[in-house]
Amino acid sequence: MNGVIVETDHTGPSGPIAARIADSFKDLAVAEWLVPGNVDERRRIMAGQFEMLVGPALDGYGHVDVAVDLTGSLLGVTVWLDFNGGHFPAPVFYEERLAELCGAHLPRFQALDEAFGRHHPDPAERPHLHLAFCAVDPERQSKGIGTLLLQRGIERLDKLGGAAYVEAANKELTEWYGQYGFASREPLDLPGGPQMYPMWRDKR
Repeated sequence: MNGVIVETDHTGPSGPIAARIADSFKDLAVAEWLVPGNVDERRRIMAGQFEMLVGPALDGYGHVDVAVDLTGSLLGVTVWLDFNGGHFPAPVFYEERLAELCGAHLPRFQALDEAFGRHHPDPAERPHLHLAFCAVDPERQSKGIGTLLLQRGIERLDKLGGAAYVEAANKELTEWYGQYGFASREPLDLPGGPQMYPMWRDKR
């Protein structure tokens, strides 16, 4: 793609990556459920949580790929967490930091984490990479950047002969991921909120 460079195994820092994901996700139904109303507050809280969740991938428990333009501006990002060796430690003081960050919104973030954990395939039985985030600058979406990043990740996955897991945020995304071999599993119901759609891709 002209003017777009994909950097694999990006080394950080985590802040700009988390901010790009928050910008991309802030208008999703699940995001509006997590932090109703104030979009700026929603983006701030989500970016704070995402920075904690991106950390393990940058610290060797996965990898991060980014798309940048010729000026170095961050256009998109994919974050893959490695569950091929079993579970890895949660971010340091995650629960305490999340409570301080979220304030009154904490119960919904906790419910989301609990639902994700309940539906996540057991890595002891089904080793895999988890596509935790695939996000593109809202002003550059539908221009092939997300596709470029996902294709690069799938190519790497297939060279390794690994399986993959992702939680799609809506039905439209299940169709997109389905084009790359992901198959839908049982939907994930959030209390008083929208459904999300776990998907699994067998190793090739």
